[in-house]
Amino acid sequence: MTSDPQPEPLEPDEVAPPERIARRYQVRRLLGRGGFGSVYEAYDELEDRAVALKLIRRDSADPRLVQGPDSSHQQDSRIQIRRSVTRSFGTPGSGSIGDNLAAAFKDEFRLLTQLHHPNLATVFDFGRCIETDSFFFTQELVRGDDLSTFLKGASREVVVELFLQLARALDYIHALGLVHGDIKPSNVLVARGEADGQPQAKLIDFGLARMLRDPSDAVQPIEAEDEESITVLGTPGFSAPEKVRGQLTDARSDIYSLAATLYASVRGQRPFGGKSFRDALRAQKDWRPELAGALLTPAGPVIAELVGRMLEPDPGKRPQSARAIVLELLRREATQLRDRSQNEQDRREFARVLVEHLPFVDRAHYSELLLDKAADVLRPAGDASESTPSGSSTSSATRLRGRLLRTVLVKAPEGMGKQRLVAELRREVQLGDGSFVEGSCWSNDTSQLGAFASVIVQLATALGERSKAVHAYAELVRSARRRGLTEGAADQITEFLLAAARERPYVLHLSNLSRGQEATRAAFDQLCRAIDHGEVPLLLVATTEPHSKLSAMLHSLSRDQVAEVLALRPFSQREMQLVLQGVLGDTPVLRELAAMLDKLTGGHPLSFRETLRVLIEEGILVRDADSWALRGSSSAAEQLHKTLAQRSEARLDGLGVSGWEIASILFLLEAPIEERQLAQLSDLRPERFTRTLDRLEGEGLIMRSAMSGASMIQLAHESVREAVRGRYEDSLDETRLDLAARIEEFEKPEPNFVYLRARLLDDASEQLESVDALEQAVHRLLDAHQPQLAAQVLERLISRLRRHGRTTALDRLLRAQLQLLQHAAGALDDPQREADHYQAGILVAELLGDSRAQALFWLGLVDRYAGQGHLEMDVTLARLEKASEASKLARDRVLELRIANRRTEVLLAAGEIEKAARWSRQAMEMVELEEASATDKTHVIGVRLRCLSLSGQIGEA
Repeated sequence: MTSDPQPEPLEPDEVAPPERIARRYQVRRLLGRGGFGSVYEAYDELEDRAVALKLIRRDSADPRLVQGPDSSHQQDSRIQIRRSVTRSFGTPGSGSIGDNLAAAFKDEFRLLTQLHHPNLATVFDFGRCIETDSFFFTQELVRGDDLSTFLKGASREVVVELFLQLARALDYIHALGLVHGDIKPSNVLVARGEADGQPQAKLIDFGLARMLRDPSDAVQPIEAEDEESITVLGTPGFSAPEKVRGQLTDARSDIYSLAATLYASVRGQRPFGGKSFRDALRAQKDWRPELAGALLTPAGPVIAELVGRMLEPDPGKRPQSARAIVLELLRREATQLRDRSQNEQDRREFARVLVEHLPFVDRAHYSELLLDKAADVLRPAGDASESTPSGSSTSSATRLRGRLLRTVLVKAPEGMGKQRLVAELRREVQLGDGSFVEGSCWSNDTSQLGAFASVIVQLATALGERSKAVHAYAELVRSARRRGLTEGAADQITEFLLAAARERPYVLHLSNLSRGQEATRAAFDQLCRAIDHGEVPLLLVATTEPHSKLSAMLHSLSRDQVAEVLALRPFSQREMQLVLQGVLGDTPVLRELAAMLDKLTGGHPLSFRETLRVLIEEGILVRDADSWALRGSSSAAEQLHKTLAQRSEARLDGLGVSGWEIASILFLLEAPIEERQLAQLSDLRPERFTRTLDRLEGEGLIMRSAMSGASMIQLAHESVREAVRGRYEDSLDETRLDLAARIEEFEKPEPNFVYLRARLLDDASEQLESVDALEQAVHRLLDAHQPQLAAQVLERLISRLRRHGRTTALDRLLRAQLQLLQHAAGALDDPQREADHYQAGILVAELLGDSRAQALFWLGLVDRYAGQGHLEMDVTLARLEKASEASKLARDRVLELRIANRRTEVLLAAGEIEKAARWSRQAMEMVELEEASATDKTHVIGVRLRCLSLSGQIGEA
């Protein structure tokens, strides 16, 4: 993949590659060859970019290597590769490459596509070259030189910079539990940055060493302890001694290879000469770290000393992690590095790269569902059993329904993972030899072809010029390629897509459906129905954000059983733990960290990723070698909350005034609210309100949840609350009063709005301004039979009168306390809190000389605690005695009746039958009081019957 302008000649027995591979890669020139095959520069006609295409000879992989020890995976590999789920989407029996070998290559490709780092060459595509009966894969074309060539005559600053970049790359892959396994100068390419001209190193062939090496390069282990044959892959002088001996390797083996690579590139020769591994191993035994100081003068004393330690034959004497190398370079070579802010900048860069592409977690098994559906749709009916794993339930359920839905709409706000889900589908379809095309409805193409223009071009390229469909609709294809439009061509879109599917089944993904033009949505609806009617082998997957303009169409498609709608939900705490395990490994802090992120983000994928990044950036989540720890210092936690609040504020700013309005309302509500009611409180027009709500959810600022059939809305996490509090700190009271006035304008406000208005006015009040409104709200809520809400308002009223009312408001305070006792007893769901109010009521009643109120509160204390088991009988009876004394002072015979009856109940519960009978008789003497209610009389008679039954007086009962 170098920039050598002269193509290499073919070997005498080498078969020339086809001019075009997979109908999309135009082969331009040979870049190099190795034991595995050849590397070409090719032009990707679909993506309009140059790529490096590696064409792998079918005989290049030794079956022993495919099935042998995997040198590119550590035992605790974070990235989980599912090795048994590859489905076949191509023509049955196509190709002749062995199944085991094909599966091994596909597993490697899955792993490579999950690695994203600026110093690793990006992998793009994987496929089969029919003409040569071989595999190929494409990756980023690095126009540069190998490390040895680039470092000839390079300055110390350049050496340090490239060393740091390569150490960063190793730090990244080691953090994921992987090792490279084949680091050498030819596997490091260096190019000049297009923007700043600075050198950028790219580590290539990661993970492919065991798959793509010539078996002739393999050697038997030297000094192996067992007699079994262990194959060693590597290059003499660059492979670590433990690897050559057939011992277990880990990240420290990569550290050794990196040092040997840098040594050879700077000095121009390998640190340990010899043509064989045996020769190199002998030379390694005599190595002393101090030798590097004299041999690596151009690299400077720091690099020389570090390389010397990295080349130690004993892994235990080398630096134990790539992270340690990065930090040492930043500390000791700061003057040689450009634009480095020591550890802080490094930590931010590491955090950004690590969380950029988190491991995929299949929420609700939607990925499996889509893959099963693709297998059912794309494979012929007779081959359905081959297309899906035996354990698949989705496919079986689909067949049991007797009807296969060929359209799936994935509906979710921005940031919920729609594109990641489709990316998983795309990769698996391509690995299964299937065809996958896609287009975006959100484009500047205003022609009638719209999103379908790129889809038509992709299909025409994949089918080739000899295709009957391409030939029949040649004018449509030409219009799509020219981005022009011939009259009548747009009417043929659906016909061409169906004809192409009958010729070669495929998956079609249309993104951003809600952002498409009306003509695009109409064409989509027509295509869905045509696919369903004709049972065409085409799976149509559309991704979209929720939008009102799609509601009617989606309802119609679902009603007619033409399409299936999937709605993505946030991560559960368990799923967050799985993602973290994929990034951090089995570290002890997994569960604690998942719980923290659940609290901070609510499981929203975008917020989850950003918050994890901030935790690493701010040094709260720190890595030491192979383990992670949470640093719980108050200053770090304070900085975390500040940073998260700033990011939430920036996102709200991006949504404008409408976003801030809804966020401020939710902040003031302090509890979830129905979406319908939130719309009433907002000044926004319905369409704008819905759009803003969707965007807020997409940014992870609010959460939607379904409760009792209603959509409930609340702020997603504390950082959003902090952002709103910070923005409106000086005007919150004004906002409260405005919202309260808006509620007052409602003709018949619902009870929760009545409560909300009272709370807003109370929060905005400083003295007694809100008392009248609170009293009014209590009456309205009690009339509406809402004792729980009334009790909450009464608590606020009581608190305000006690703090600001003084003696002049004692009568209003007593009235509120009595309302809580008589009309909302038990509504607070906290007996202790209610008891505190009753005890305070006794004091107020005593100050006002209201004996009846005192009696009621004493009786209320007994009622709240009688069934709680919190007090002894003596204390309960003492309180009843207090109540009796107060009722006598008040000359309230009905209260005396109730108190006597209550004594009877308490004594019966304690087993004091004789005493209970005496108080029961006393209550019966007063039962005929005219003032007594029917409820009181019935209660007294019932207790009397119970008392007689327990005392054995059945006849009298």
